[in-house]
Amino acid sequence: MGKVERRKQILEEAARLFSARRFDEVLMDDIAQSAGVAKGTLYTYFADKEELYFAVVFEGISRLNQRVLEKASEQADPEKKLRTIVHAIVSFVAHNGIFFKLMSIEESKSGTGKSVNRERWREQRRIQLEAIESVLIAGQNAGHFSVRHPSVEAAILRDMVRSTVINAGGQLSVEEMVDVIVRIFIDGIRRPQALSIEAEPSELSL
Repeated sequence: MGKVERRKQILEEAARLFSARRFDEVLMDDIAQSAGVAKGTLYTYFADKEELYFAVVFEGISRLNQRVLEKASEQADPEKKLRTIVHAIVSFVAHNGIFFKLMSIEESKSGTGKSVNRERWREQRRIQLEAIESVLIAGQNAGHFSVRHPSVEAAILRDMVRSTVINAGGQLSVEEMVDVIVRIFIDGIRRPQALSIEAEPSELSL
């Protein structure tokens, strides 16, 4: 097995263990045994457990960000572009449960800590938010959207994805989850105003 394949195997096993237990409960011995390598081999790739943990986290969010940016460039229409971004995020997290769980853990700690790894996490997180924000602003400029607080609304949309996958991932397909998110975010849940059956007397006289 080459170095690239071995590193990938270590990351996959580490991801599985970190998603199943608290950080302090996972030992390097456990990861080595699960990956089928000597403990010393881990340290040829990663300086310590924290570096390995964040390598797992960054592997997931980097892949997700790459997909979001690629999909965003495929559409010109703001609404279609927004849906494409939402679909990219939903499909990724729906099919990568381990990475999604780890990223959710990091989300809960996103405002804490000042380490290099925490700052890098916040930077990766900003890539997603800025991609969504740019679509909202472009839609506003084109007259498609009414956006008042782009950065806040971008964060709300991204958090809607996480909430939807958590609450409906076992019930709805990816397409159905995307439909729910886009419908509520763009149109809201208010029913379209229908023409009243009972017209005003003044209208009847016309």
